Amino acid sequence: MVSWTTATFSSNQLVPLSAVVTAAAAPCSSCRANFLKVCSPRRGRFYLYVPENHSRLRTFVVESNRVSTLQSQPGTWEDPDNGSGSDYDEEDEEVEENDLDYESDWEEERDASATTSVDKPTTNKYEEDLVKEVEQLLGPEERAILQQNVTPNLGKISSEKWSPLHTLALSGQISFIDKLLENGLDIDILDQGGLTALHQAIVGKKEAVISHLLRKGASPHVRDRDGATPLHYAVQVGAMQTVKLLIKYKVDVNAADNEGWTPLHIAIQSRNRYIAKILLVNGADTNRRNMDGRTPVDLSLCYGKDFKSYDLAMLLKVVSANRDL
Repeated sequence: MVSWTTATFSSNQLVPLSAVVTAAAAPCSSCRANFLKVCSPRRGRFYLYVPENHSRLRTFVVESNRVSTLQSQPGTWEDPDNGSGSDYDEEDEEVEENDLDYESDWEEERDASATTSVDKPTTNKYEEDLVKEVEQLLGPEERAILQQNVTPNLGKISSEKWSPLHTLALSGQISFIDKLLENGLDIDILDQGGLTALHQAIVGKKEAVISHLLRKGASPHVRDRDGATPLHYAVQVGAMQTVKLLIKYKVDVNAADNEGWTPLHIAIQSRNRYIAKILLVNGADTNRRNMDGRTPVDLSLCYGKDFKSYDLAMLLKVVSANRDL
């Protein structure tokens, strides 16, 4: 036999079931395991399911966001009804599950989106106030610079070594990159080292910037002053996804730099099996020699007699042989 008893609390307080079980401190482990939440908190009542043979139980009251001191009291037992005539049914359950007396995360997000349009004039007002405050803080020369440069003044924000496009690419500032491009800046402009913004983004492993620059028309074929292509740099930094992306843009996987090094030479030098395999599958030549006369296989063996050396040598031999069949 089992019976029902109740524990009351304030109607505007949501009580987690875990807190109920912990706070209720059922007289035995079997009782504690049988606590069930069968009534919505909005109705101000919990029905607790406990064995009848326990003549004492603990009641609790939730007030002002806390559980009051628990006191043991004699229990009053009632026979369970069959659910007919009760103020709890399936229809109520569905309503209560979707309408509790607390604000959900979803409601907060909805409220935030609803107020975005309302806050727009406030944002414009803030910007206007900010402009006024900054202009008051600027000296005469500084105000003159601001007035003269409605659009970016590339001559004043660049040096031979530091190009704003390259800096923005490395720092991931895509929106500011677009503003420079809208003002007519060449997307393939070279810095002092002969690198484009695409080169720099690849060195920094900025995948979002790399993809964006390519979509905007950046050339994946531009070489730096040493003859290295973006693919050389992608292989060097181990950016496998960028390697795949550049291959989709039809780059030359056998392009050699000024010293005859191909991307495959660099992949073997970095001992990156996965990138080496991607290059091989896409047509990388294992017989290409650099200016020192070494092939990628030679480079793999120059690391000495270890597992990686044998593994890379086998990869180069087997994949290229299978590809030529």
